[in-house]
Formats: sequence, structure tokens, C-alpha cells
Amino acid sequence: FKISMNKKINIQGFTLIELLVSVFIIAMMSGLFMVNYHNTNKRSELGMIKQKLASDIRLAQNYSLGSKTYDGLNAPSGGWGVHFKINNPSEYIIFADKNNNQSYSTNEAIETKALPAGITIDSLSPIQGQALDIVFLPPDPVTYINNSTITNAQIILRENINNSTAAISVNSFGLIDTD
Repeated sequence: FKISMNKKINIQGFTLIELLVSVFIIAMMSGLFMVNYHNTNKRSELGMIKQKLASDIRLAQNYSLGSKTYDGLNAPSGGWGVHFKINNPSEYIIFADKNNNQSYSTNEAIETKALPAGITIDSLSPIQGQALDIVFLPPDPVTYINNSTITNAQIILRENINNSTAAISVNSFGLIDTD
């Protein structure tokens, strides 16, 4: 029995260049995915905060419709509202309008809501002084925006990393819309 040593063995594989190119392509695709994932995550956070803010405005409206008491005994004579200040863009206040003036007073705050880090209130319209008050007066409820029943309000939120914005609108009929 004779074994031939002259036979050529054909081994196929990848060269070093092919492996480096493949690793480079995978690294580039992973990097692009991670950057896009971070941006999408921030945009979705802004969308969730927009929905939460609209929900809190609806909460004040529902408190007014349900004649919710603020001290366990009395419903506020002026209804319930939400107060925004342009010089404090990281929070807003749900309040009971105890003195029936369709605007926020310092002793009427029921709950202060803070926005998460990186998201702020960018602009308010119509703005009266430095604030925007949206008040719902039962039983209809009548909607007051800065002491008027004929205007519409818009709150613009800004996500500071990607600089993207989201809007919430409230009209004089009490319709709350997220754009």
C-alpha cells in the first residue's frame, strides 16, 4: 500500500483582509444602530411626557366635572385648573380655584408635577405675564384660558438633547389635543 505525498490539499478560508473588512462593517452597523436607538428612545420619552401632561390637564377637567373636593369637604367654587410658568419650565401645578377668579393663586396648589430631566416647557400661548392658567368650571365645564372663554392654549414641550418638540392644545370648549 503506497501513500502519495505529492497530493496537494486545498484548504479554503478567509484572508486577514476579509476578516478585518467584515469586523469593520459589523462595528459600523452596530454604532449606527446605537445612535439611532438613543435618539428614538428620547423621542418616545417626549411622546410619553406629552401624553402624561395631556392626561393631567384632563384630570383637572374630570375633577371639575365630578365636583371633587379639595379639602375633603368642599368642591372649589372656581373649579379645577392647571398652572404653567414660563420662568419655571420644568414643572406645572394642578390647583383648586378656591377664590373663583379663574386663575392660580399661591395657596391653591394641590399637586406640583415635575417634568423629567432633559424635557422642559419651551413656550406657552397665549401667555399673560409669565403664566398660563387653564381652568375648568363645573357643571358644563366652562373652560377658562387666562380668564377668558374665547381663546385657545398651546403648550410646547422641548426635549433638550435632540431639540425635538411636542405640542398640546386646549381649546375653549375643553378639547385637549396632542399634535
